[in-house]
Formats: sequence, structure tokens, C-alpha cells
Amino acid sequence: MEYLLQSFTACLQTLGPFKTYLPSYFAFLPEVEIGGKKYSIVRQLAEGGYSFVYLVRESVGTGEDGKQLEFALKKVLAATPEQYSEAKLEIQLMTQLSHPNILPLLAHSVANPRSAEGSLMHVLYMLFPLYQDGSLWDVVTALALQGRSLDWREALDIFRQTCRAVLALHRMRPAMAHRDIKPHNVLLQRRGHRREQRTTALQNAAEAEALQSRHGPSPTSYQAVLMDFGSARPAHVTVRNRTEALMLQEDAEKLCTAPYRAPELFDVASQCTVDERIDVWSLGCLLYFMLYGCSPFERVLEEAGGSLALAVINGSVSFPAEDRQPKEPRMLVQMCLNTDPQTRPFVEDILQEAERILVA
Repeated sequence: MEYLLQSFTACLQTLGPFKTYLPSYFAFLPEVEIGGKKYSIVRQLAEGGYSFVYLVRESVGTGEDGKQLEFALKKVLAATPEQYSEAKLEIQLMTQLSHPNILPLLAHSVANPRSAEGSLMHVLYMLFPLYQDGSLWDVVTALALQGRSLDWREALDIFRQTCRAVLALHRMRPAMAHRDIKPHNVLLQRRGHRREQRTTALQNAAEAEALQSRHGPSPTSYQAVLMDFGSARPAHVTVRNRTEALMLQEDAEKLCTAPYRAPELFDVASQCTVDERIDVWSLGCLLYFMLYGCSPFERVLEEAGGSLALAVINGSVSFPAEDRQPKEPRMLVQMCLNTDPQTRPFVEDILQEAERILVA
């Protein structure tokens, strides 16, 4: 109980204007009901913006070993119509996506509590499988603390799986762009890892391995899934004037993490078309992170200082002086980090090249 009170207090301190809603709705809420099933909140796993992610257990139901089934629960506090629309768009998008390398949405619900003042807000819940190895950022950081790194083949296989997830997004009609591909948004699970929850993630892994057997070399240690589609937007955006350019630029500042953001989103031209290849740039940064432990532009800032935006716009990419990585994955990074969005390859091209390298 003391731990729960501490967690509640910590959440209260971060919620700011949302505090007024807590007395009537969030105070001492031990369970959440989604799709007719109840889940008990164990602890908070992460937070960002106006959303929180919790570890939850199904109140009734056990796994094969008799233990309670565990899941990840995302809670979105939407106090404005814009926030509510964005959260609903995320749910709508995820219900349309079904791919072994995309985190599946298991269930969702919407609650409409009122604050102490009587104003209405929306609380949206999204239930996902729990990937106990955490994010790509968690895995790479843990290895770095041990003085180790991902093998380049391992990195390239995770990259390939992420490319497949992005390709599924780009092939939607209309095409969608993720806009926030980064290590924190790729979840990993060791293949063959014994799980305590339902078989959704295991089924995803089996489907991914079947996909690998048909279209590429044997998979390595990790099953990867892309997550967090709250930033996803229609891929093709036509900018006709300076006002629209500034609107897109401000939107990108809100949605796209800076070290992984494409250069055309830092300084949007007054007349241009932005397309799904903004995700290809982010994929290049992601592969660089797996090989070297940081974004290529974070490395530039560490070595020379200056402006992150200028480094990205100029495509200032450097590799370690004593680089032990093969040239092929480095060349793949450089293919993705083409500062000209019109000649930058599409994700299909990048995926094909990654598979060619892994087969060779």
C-alpha cells in the first residue's frame, strides 16, 4: 500500500492541470475494466506527454504455469478535443493494422469522467502484450553498460523487422507515416523466451519467423515490434505557402523526436511535398544507434558541438575513427540518410538491401 501511495503521489505531481480530475476518478483506482475484463494496476512503466503506461495483471485468468497474465496498459488523458481526436486516430489506426512486427492492440475502451468543476474529459485505455525485454533502447543501453554491443547481424535483423512494420504502414490507403521511429518505440522479445501471458506475442513471433523463412535468411535472437502510433499521420503532405510550412514544422516539433527527425521537417519549404520517406531517414538513425549506441547527430554534437538542426540539415554524419563494423551496414545507413527527400530511397528499397546484406 505504501508503494502504491508513493506512485500515486508521483503521478499527481506530474499531471499539472489534470489534478482536478483525480479526486473523482483516479484516486485509489485499483482496477480497470476493458472489454468486459478487469485488470489490476501493478506499477507505472513509462510516461510521456499526457499518457502513461502501466504493468497490469488480469484479475481473473492465469497462464499455463498458474500465474496471473500480465499486459501493458496505455492510459491517455485527453482534456482537449485535439488530444481526444489524436488518441482516437491512434486506436483507429491500430485496429486496422495487423502485422507480426507491429505491436497488436488487444483491447481498448473510453471513459468520460468529470472534474471537481464538472468539466468533461476523456480517458482512453489501450491494452497490449507485455514485451519483457523492453525497448531497443533498453537492450542497447544495458549491453553498453557491460562494455558490449549488438552484433551487426543482430542489428540488421532488428532493422529489417522494423522496416517490414514501416512498410505495412506505408502501404495503407491512404499511406501513413509513423513520424517517430526511434529506439524507444521498438520493443524486443527474445525468441523462445518463456512468457506468462497469452500467446499473442508468441503468435507474432511465429508469424514473423514464417515470414522470414519465405522472404529472407533465418532470424536471429530477437522478435521486434514497432509501437506508439500516436504520432502517425497521412504520409503525403502538400505545402503550398509559408503558413502551411510553419504548421507542418510545428507539428513535427511536437511529434518527431529531434535526433531522429528528417531534415525536411526542421526547415519546411514554403512549396514542397513531404512523403513517407521521412520514416526512411529515421530508420537510418535507428540502424546507426544499434551499431554505435547513439543517434548519428548526437555523435556530431558530442564531437563538435553546435546545432542539432544544422547537423541534420547538412547531413553531418560521422563514424567512429576505429570502426569495427563492416562497410555494408554503414553504407545502408548512408543510403537512408540522404538529405534530398526526392532521391532518398523508399522503405521497400532499404528492406531489399538489408536482406541482400544478410544473405551474403
